[in-house]
Amino acid sequence: MQATKQQITDKKVIKVGAGPAGLTAAYKLCEAGVRSVVLEKDSIVGGLARTINFKGYHFDIGGHRFFTKVNPIEHFWHEILGDDFIKRKRLSRIYHNKKFFNYPYRISNALLNLGLWNSLLVAISYFKSQLFPQKPEKTFEQWVSNRFGNRLYAMFFKTYTEKVWGIPCVSSNLTM
Repeated sequence: MQATKQQITDKKVIKVGAGPAGLTAAYKLCEAGVRSVVLEKDSIVGGLARTINFKGYHFDIGGHRFFTKVNPIEHFWHEILGDDFIKRKRLSRIYHNKKFFNYPYRISNALLNLGLWNSLLVAISYFKSQLFPQKPEKTFEQWVSNRFGNRLYAMFFKTYTEKVWGIPCVSSNLTM
């Protein structure tokens, strides 16, 4: 059953967060004739993708950047931002045990920084997760461990995620 124009315009959506995803959702809903409200706790939009100016210095809130392999999404952002779409070369790395790891990960860099023994343990953990995944996936920990192995989860994903989101990964139930 297809919704009528009247049924679509009668709907209202509340979107929490004015980052790229929230703003895009509100924009596309508006295009489709659905009224929406975007709630943002900060005084400016952008979420983790924004840059702030503090005492004349510019800081990115997160290590996030725009990247997509989906052409309609790429086109959408260039259409909306026009000349304000700024491209920057960036180098992202994770500092762990006094060493810098490239992000996204490069196998040669990870092997060099982890050493042979730790690399072997990471590989074993990964293959174990592929052979015996945790089901059902109810936590972020289970989701990441099933894709990268418990050892990489514990080394990199857990502490970073808990710092950014402020909640423990093991009690973070997934709702997908």
